Amino acid sequence: MSTLFDLLVLVFLLWLAAWRLLGDRNGWLALANAWAWWLLTAAIPTGIAALWRRSKLAALAWAIAGGLLWQRENGWMWPAPLQQKSPLQNTPRPTTGEFGKFSLLTFNLLNRKRGLTPLLQLVERATPDILLFQECIPSHAAQLDAGLAHCFPHRLWLPAPEYGMGFGIASRHPFALTGFWQYPGFEPFAARVTLDLTGGPTVIDCRAIDVAGPPVRSGDKLDIYCVQFISPTNEVRRVGLTALLRLREQQIDWVLAEIERRKVAAVVAGDWNSTEGSDAYRRAASQLVDGWREAGNGPGWSWPRRLNPYLNSPALPVLRLDYAMHTGCRFALALTTTKMQVIQDNLGSDHCPLLVEICL
Repeated sequence: MSTLFDLLVLVFLLWLAAWRLLGDRNGWLALANAWAWWLLTAAIPTGIAALWRRSKLAALAWAIAGGLLWQRENGWMWPAPLQQKSPLQNTPRPTTGEFGKFSLLTFNLLNRKRGLTPLLQLVERATPDILLFQECIPSHAAQLDAGLAHCFPHRLWLPAPEYGMGFGIASRHPFALTGFWQYPGFEPFAARVTLDLTGGPTVIDCRAIDVAGPPVRSGDKLDIYCVQFISPTNEVRRVGLTALLRLREQQIDWVLAEIERRKVAAVVAGDWNSTEGSDAYRRAASQLVDGWREAGNGPGWSWPRRLNPYLNSPALPVLRLDYAMHTGCRFALALTTTKMQVIQDNLGSDHCPLLVEICL
């Protein structure tokens, strides 16, 4: 048993050195780094057990060092008053018009045909203002369009059936589609709608997509990005783990660059297919406020709710792949997440929905 603990400590030390020094150098290391919370958490008691028989002082030093590193990396798990704050959250709020609050629900539906009555019942209970759906295949879109029409007058469906993917957006407020991004040969990874908070006319035109126009600087507009960045395992046989990793990083960087270009307050929500242990997450969190760190409690794990595709049985989520981030106080319209929760209802998907309340 002592030899096993020693071997585990060696493995943890090798991984920790690679994680801190190399980051997501390649796809295999990125897969390991995705489990950083679990690896770091397991390393602390394992190291204590391995060192205790040799030196209690060394075991104590390991516990203190590991605990400090855990707090630094995972302090966001504590209740909101104890969480580590991002510098973006500490910036004073500029003086703007007060638009109130809106709520948003984002959900990866899972691209399997099934009845969505439980989801419609959830929407009726939660009463969000905006719905963002990923993996919204045509059969999902048809059910949702009929089921949401009475309370969400503004709806947009962007299916990509050739990839078994697609986006869906439903809103109580008018919006315009102002961006849609897809790399050739791969499924779409982002769609942007813009809400006119002054109550402008409804414009839903899939052909009028502003990708290269001049920056919009109005404080009365809000961009909402519905995203699903490519999975670490999707198309892996075709392009390989490292190529998928780089593609996902490029997709995230593209959305971040779009936000910088437009200079409009924005919310980016959906399935990021990345955990807090990734380099891409750290880049995003340096430019955007992670709504969970601002208003959530606990780990915020959202995947896997079901053990798909191999088994179709309920499971307890163990990773955080779904996020709602925003631009905070960087632009004319200041945003703050006031509530955020992971909904663990059994809705037939391998992801849990996120319900977010944002103050404008």
